[in-house]
Amino acid sequence: MREWALLVVVDLVVVIGISVLIGAVAPRWPSRWLASDPVPLHRLPWESPSFFRRLRVHRWARRIPELGGAFGGASKDALPGLTGEALAGYLVEVRRAEWVHWGSVLGSLVLFAFNPWWLALAFAVAVTMGNLPFLIVLRNNRFRIQRILDHESRSR
Repeated sequence: MREWALLVVVDLVVVIGISVLIGAVAPRWPSRWLASDPVPLHRLPWESPSFFRRLRVHRWARRIPELGGAFGGASKDALPGLTGEALAGYLVEVRRAEWVHWGSVLGSLVLFAFNPWWLALAFAVAVTMGNLPFLIVLRNNRFRIQRILDHESRSR
């Protein structure tokens, strides 16, 4: 029993360490890396404004913590401005945050290297579920900003 408890503590340290490391390095990523939406950022067929409204994402957004500025990145608590340039910069930051959360989810897979499969799977599911609200809010925000920017570019 003691060795299982130790393994769980080590797993927690590993998962948290990977997440913090990704979050600390992300503000230094070049913006050009975040100029598009490759997999897993592609919009899925069901991700529409009504889908996010049904999930009541706007309520979640007020309840989850914002730590984007913790390591020198930009906070996403509020829009930095309403100009096209400000929104485009904010869109890059939202993509960066989404990658950070995807990185945390993928980072949990390292546990399969030194854990029984069922414990690694339990951690992977827990990390995924913990990051899911952030990913959903970020995706909603990214799609909303992109719609505004697309509308602005069409009306020129």
